[in-house]
Amino acid sequence: MDMKQNIESIRIEKKRPRGKRKDRHIVSFVLPVILTILFPGGGIFYLFGRFSPSAGSFGHVCMLYPVVGVFILWCFFTGIGKSSDRSGKRKRNERLLSIAETGVPLIFVGLLVGSFFLPEAEYLGYGYKFFMCGLKDRIESKADIGATRAWLQSLGNEDYDDHYDRIPHPEWPESVRVLKPGVVFISADENGNAKVRLMWGSGPMGHWGVVIAMKDMKIPPSDFSLYGEYRLPVEPGVYVWWALE
Repeated sequence: MDMKQNIESIRIEKKRPRGKRKDRHIVSFVLPVILTILFPGGGIFYLFGRFSPSAGSFGHVCMLYPVVGVFILWCFFTGIGKSSDRSGKRKRNERLLSIAETGVPLIFVGLLVGSFFLPEAEYLGYGYKFFMCGLKDRIESKADIGATRAWLQSLGNEDYDDHYDRIPHPEWPESVRVLKPGVVFISADENGNAKVRLMWGSGPMGHWGVVIAMKDMKIPPSDFSLYGEYRLPVEPGVYVWWALE
């Protein structure tokens, strides 16, 4: 019985390091790959626009960057330590994986630093294009554009003019309330029809939102000048925007 117990204990001890090694690779390789896709790769911007386009969510994303940066640096130096191991006991696949664990943080840093050297228009497209795509998908799936247009058509000419006027929260229609904007404005488009402008954001973080009007409203092109807007059409008469402040 003692012999069998000893053999079983030896087998268990041999199996344990494999599980630990697998967990270590998940932390030092798989997780950095995911973080590279989410942060410098732009995935986090898309998720932010798609599911929670509020100023508070944007602030949380910004707060995560230092934490993610420290973790990526840890993975980088850990990978260097593994790849420089000259013990000779490591298999070829393990050495290649250690090199990959070092390379992923370098890609992370390269994408992040490189984005700051792009021209302004391309930089906005690099980062906020993903956010705009997420916000566009959110409007397509969550907004009742038909109901919003019916509400706009019910307004009289005295309810709006060429200037943006703020609409009090109690006067928002249900199709606008469901999107939970920070502020809502009403004005006339170039055809004299009513259009509504929903806005999120705050001063330090900028402002973004969506404009909903009749199908015949012409969507203006993006304006990358100071105080201009980056615009992405959703459908005729509807577009999402990001103010360049």
